[in-house]
Amino acid sequence: MKAKKLTWKHYTGIGIGIVILVYCCVAFYYSKGFVCGTKINGIDVAGMTADEVIEIFEKKAKDYSLTIKERGDEEEVIKESQIQAKFEGADEIREIADGQSPLLWIKGLFGGETYEDVTMFSYDRESFEKAYSQLKCIDEDNMVKCANAKPVYKDGKFTVQKEVKGTELNLDRTKKTAEEYVASGISTLDLEDENCYKNPKYTSTSEEITELAGKMNNALKGSITYEFGKQKVVLDKDVYSQWMKVTDDGTDYEIDENEMENWILEFIYKYNTQYGWHTFKTHDGRTKRIFGGPYGWRISKDKEMDSVRKMLKEGTTETREPYWRQKGKVYDGVNGDIGDTYVEVDMGAQMVYYYKDGKQKFSAPCVTGMMTEDRKTPECVAYIMYKERSATLVGENYTSPVKYWMPFVGNVGFHSASWRDSFGGSIYINNGSHGCVNLSEASAKQLYSLVEKGDPVVTYY
Repeated sequence: MKAKKLTWKHYTGIGIGIVILVYCCVAFYYSKGFVCGTKINGIDVAGMTADEVIEIFEKKAKDYSLTIKERGDEEEVIKESQIQAKFEGADEIREIADGQSPLLWIKGLFGGETYEDVTMFSYDRESFEKAYSQLKCIDEDNMVKCANAKPVYKDGKFTVQKEVKGTELNLDRTKKTAEEYVASGISTLDLEDENCYKNPKYTSTSEEITELAGKMNNALKGSITYEFGKQKVVLDKDVYSQWMKVTDDGTDYEIDENEMENWILEFIYKYNTQYGWHTFKTHDGRTKRIFGGPYGWRISKDKEMDSVRKMLKEGTTETREPYWRQKGKVYDGVNGDIGDTYVEVDMGAQMVYYYKDGKQKFSAPCVTGMMTEDRKTPECVAYIMYKERSATLVGENYTSPVKYWMPFVGNVGFHSASWRDSFGGSIYINNGSHGCVNLSEASAKQLYSLVEKGDPVVTYY
């Protein structure tokens, strides 16, 4: 008998049959496990039974540890033994398995089924809290704070200093993320990837910072050069650049008035001589250090502050002396600012000397204040305030007319004392003046003719 020839319909039927057979075989394969493309919490479980998947996750729980990757290639680990982790998702896995139809295995070829929210671990919260609290990375004392890029002064100009990423964490976000990772059984937490770190707002390439550096460089123009005596002090950009502080928002700068004032005060304290120490060489070659007294040089703080502000604002350049509130005769001379023209009172020897241009022009014995706290003549460096003829000195329980009066500090001064018969020696100890320097009328007249207003007066014991 002749064989019947197969037509395309026969081949189509055979093909469909084969496809159905293969499909059913695959369905049968997946009938005891999860279908193709099934993923649970990131793990491909296709073809596995529920018990096999549960066993995998139970082992993961038993072996679980959370490795925390930190900046600077540092790592810390929280171990299962520290948190007592257990797998709690068995019922959910079985429910997923029961809900799948093996006949729908083909969906796996187009992405399959993904389950990301299956309960993974339970853990002892108190134990976790303890383990977490021991992490070095969350200890604020160990954190390096992040910092914006900013202009810094170096070698005569402002350049942009690179930002500091630091290791400063957003503590709330870090803890929340760590808890989520443990609950999900994820073994590695990269703090950088999870944006747990605080980051600087401005980097070295930020337009705001490069513009600010340019603005600050444009302000480095003015200067003041102080020249007085042998001294030369320069206030220029190397100094006032340290007063230019970037504002809190990082995009502008301002002058730190406190630092400016501190510099001016240090300048004043260093170069003021009034009410400070004076080194003096006596008539007999001794060197005395004498503190206090109104004689000397004193810089005006207010005028200097205003002048420096003007220089910073307008970029002016000038060379000058400081603005003096008070001046002495010389700044750097013989005996410092005392110079070589002065009145010297050696109260130990009870003698008065007058020097003019370094040469002694006068000497005479005197009587200074009685050695009690309220009457002793002060040891100081002062100056002749004025000269007066025929003055009347008034004090507690006394009125004394004098022919020559030359005050040098407060109401203390040189004057004639016609009521005294002798001068010098130890008279001052028990019968001294009320503080003034008593001279005979002839001596007072001579000194009066020699001294001028402003001449330094040095008194010492």
